[in-house]
Amino acid sequence: MDGLNIVDPDGVHAVVVGLERYPRQPDWDLPGAAHDALRFARWLRKGGVPGANIRLLVAPGEEGRRTLEEQAHAAELTWCPASSRDELMDAFTSGLDGCTGDVLYVYWGSHGVLDHGDRRLLLCPDASLNDKRCIDITNLREHLSRADLPGLGQQVLLFDTCATFLEHHHQQAGPAVAAFPVAPRRGVEQFLLYSAGAGQVAENDAAQRGGVFSRTALDWLEAHAVDLRPDLGLLAEHVDERFQELHAMGAPLQTPVSLHIRSLDGSERRTVLPVRRPSPPSPEREHVTLVLRHLLSEADLRARCLDHLASACPEARLEPGSTDGHLADVLLTVRRAMAALVEVVHPRDREAADQLLSLARSLGMPGLLSPLEFSTLREVFARTSQRPAVAHMIAAVRAALPLERTWSPPPAGAPHGPSAVGQLMACVEHFEEHAGGMSLVDRGLPLVPVVVRFTELLAAATPAPEARARLHDWGDRVARRLGVHAGGLAERRADAANWAGGLGRPGKPPRVVAQLEAETPAGSNDGQCFSCVMWMDTGTGELVQAAEQCREPLSPQQVVRRIERTLARLRALTHETPVVEILLRADALHLPVDSWDGADDDDPLPTLLGVERAAVLRCAPLASPEREEQRRAELERRWAGRHNTSVVYLDDSHCEGHAAYGALKQDTGAARAVVRAGPAGRNRLVQAALLLGYPVILWDRQAAGPVPDGHFAPVQPDADVDGLPWRVRDHRARVCGAPLAHTLRPAVLLEDADRPLPPVLSLTEPSGSREESS
Repeated sequence: MDGLNIVDPDGVHAVVVGLERYPRQPDWDLPGAAHDALRFARWLRKGGVPGANIRLLVAPGEEGRRTLEEQAHAAELTWCPASSRDELMDAFTSGLDGCTGDVLYVYWGSHGVLDHGDRRLLLCPDASLNDKRCIDITNLREHLSRADLPGLGQQVLLFDTCATFLEHHHQQAGPAVAAFPVAPRRGVEQFLLYSAGAGQVAENDAAQRGGVFSRTALDWLEAHAVDLRPDLGLLAEHVDERFQELHAMGAPLQTPVSLHIRSLDGSERRTVLPVRRPSPPSPEREHVTLVLRHLLSEADLRARCLDHLASACPEARLEPGSTDGHLADVLLTVRRAMAALVEVVHPRDREAADQLLSLARSLGMPGLLSPLEFSTLREVFARTSQRPAVAHMIAAVRAALPLERTWSPPPAGAPHGPSAVGQLMACVEHFEEHAGGMSLVDRGLPLVPVVVRFTELLAAATPAPEARARLHDWGDRVARRLGVHAGGLAERRADAANWAGGLGRPGKPPRVVAQLEAETPAGSNDGQCFSCVMWMDTGTGELVQAAEQCREPLSPQQVVRRIERTLARLRALTHETPVVEILLRADALHLPVDSWDGADDDDPLPTLLGVERAAVLRCAPLASPEREEQRRAELERRWAGRHNTSVVYLDDSHCEGHAAYGALKQDTGAARAVVRAGPAGRNRLVQAALLLGYPVILWDRQAAGPVPDGHFAPVQPDADVDGLPWRVRDHRARVCGAPLAHTLRPAVLLEDADRPLPPVLSLTEPSGSREESS
C-alpha cells in the first residue's frame, strides 16, 4: 500500500478529529490540535474532496474558535463540536452509514496513553484524571473493516497522540474504554502512522501551536500529494528522518511507527521502517544468546519480554518470532533494552533478573534506566514547579559525590535544551554512565546507583511535598528492579535529608495548626462546639500564633472558616500549599474533623476540610508527664527510621490481652501502624499505637466491621511518609466522586517529630493546663 489507486476525489471520505480542550481536566488542554485537524481537512478539500465527505469534529479552545470558524468557512467546511466520547464514536458508526467510495482517511489529534498489552488508547474530550474515557485504536480499526461498510477498501489512519505508559499517571483509576459494536468483518487494506513509539511523548510545539508530527506530515502531504495520491512509504520515511534530525538537535526521542495491515484478522503486518541489520557474530553475543536461551525458556515469559521490548524500544525492530540471537544483539547495542527486559523478568523471577543485571554490568550494556523509567522521570521534572536551581543541584552533587567535583553542569545549549528539565535530564544521563553507577559490595549485593542518589538529593532539596513524593516513588521502583536492598535506599534517603538540612533549606511544607478542645456552652442545645487557637509555621518549624483568634466556642463550620482564612494568610507569605494539622487530645481522635464543612447553606459547593486540604491529626501531650516523655522519646526514634517501609497491621486478633502491645513492640524499626479491626476494638488499638510512640497511625473511622487485607492499599501506607497527607486528601476526593467504588474512609495521625507542637494550654481556663491540674 505504498500508494493509493484512487482517481476520483468524490470517492474519498474522511473523519478528522482535533481535541484541543478537555473541560473536565483543564490542565490537559492541547493548544493547536484543532488547527492541525482543520489543516488536514483543508488538504483534502484542495485535492477536490467534497466538503460533505469530510466529518470534522473538533474541541477548540475559546481563543481559537473564531479563527477556526473563519478558516473552515473559507474552505467550505462544516465543523462539529466534539464534547463527548459518544459523539466521536457516532462519527465512525452511523456517521459512515451509506458512504461509498474507494478511500477512507482518519486523522486524530489528542492525548493518548498506552495500556497494558500495549493497547493504544485515545483520550476523549469528556475524559478526566479519574475517569479516563477513551477509545481503543485496535477496536476502532477492526470496526472500520466491518462488512456493512461498502467500498472504502483502502484506509489511511494518522494518529498524533502520545503513547506514554498508563503507569506514568500513577492513578488508581484505570482507563474507561468504550467498545464499538461487534459486526462481521471484511478484508481491507489499512495504513497506520503513529506519531510516537511506545512509552514516548508526542511533542506539541506551544510556540507554533500544533503537534510537531502533524506539521511534519502535513508539510510533506501539501508538497507531494496535491492529487491525493501520496506514496505512504515515502511519507513514513520522511517523518522518521525528520524526527531523527530533531533528536540529533536536542529534541526528546520520538520515533513514529507505521504499519501496513492487509489481512482480515490483522495478523499479517509489516513495519514500513527499515529492518534492523544484525551485528557480526562475537563471543559476547554468543554468551548472551546462551544465557537468554536458559533464562527465557518459558514460552509465555519469552513472549511477554519480546512484546514489551518491541513497545519500549521500537528502534530494536523486534517481532514475535525474533530469535535469541537477534534479542542478544539488541541487548548489546540498543540503549535501555536490557533494563526494559528486566522490567518484565524481575516480578516473576528475581534470581533470573539478577543474572541479567550482572550480565549487563560485565558487558557494559548501554543504559541503566529503562525507557519507562527515563520518560517517567522527565515527566516528574516537568510537573515540578518548585525546584532548586540547576546550579545549586550540581553543587550539591559535587559535595555529595566527591568523584564528580571535576564535572561541570551542561551548558544552556546542551543536547537536551536550555530548559531546567533538559539540564536535569542531561545530569541523569551523565550519572547513568558514571563509573560504578551500579556499584557493588564484596558479596555482590547492589548498592544505590549514582543516578538514584542524584534524584534523592533533588527530592530532599525540593520544597514541594508532592514532587518529593513522586521522586521517592520513582526511586523506590528503580531500586526494586535493580535488586537494591530497601535498607540501603533508606540510608541514602536519610543522608540526603540530612544534607538538605545543612543547606538551610527547610524541606518541609508550611503548616497551619488548629488547636481544638470540645466545649459545651451553657444552655446550648445546638450540639458540640469547640474552642480553637490557630498557629502558623512558614516551613522553618517555628510556630507563630495567628493574628485572628477566638476563645469563644465555635461550631465545626466556623472552625473550618477560620482555618481557611489562616491558610490564605500563610499562602500569601510562602506561595506554597500548606498542611493542616488538627491538634486534639488523645481521647478526641475519633472526631471526624476531616469531614467538617465550612460552606454556608446557600453555597453551591461544600468546603470539606479533608478534601480541600491535606489534613492530619496530631495528639496533644498526655496527662501524665512521665508517659508523655517516654512517648516522645520513642516517637523521635521511630521517626528517624521512617524510611523503613515496614507496616505493623493490627486486627481484631490483637484486641485480647497484650497481643497489640507485643505486635507493636516486636518491630523496633517500624514507624507505621495500620488498624484493620472492627469498631469494638478499633479505638483501643489506635490508642495503643499512640501511647507506644508510632509516628504514623492509619485507621478507617467509619468501617462497620473488620476490613480486608488490601483495604488501605489506595493510600499506600508503606510509601513515602511525607506524601501521605496528600495521598489521603486525593483519596477523600475520590470518595466524594464515587462513594460506592471507594469504601476506605481514612483517618491518619501523623506525628512529625521534627515539627514542634504549640504549648497546649486550656483554651478556656487562664489558670493553666488540665494536665497540671490533674
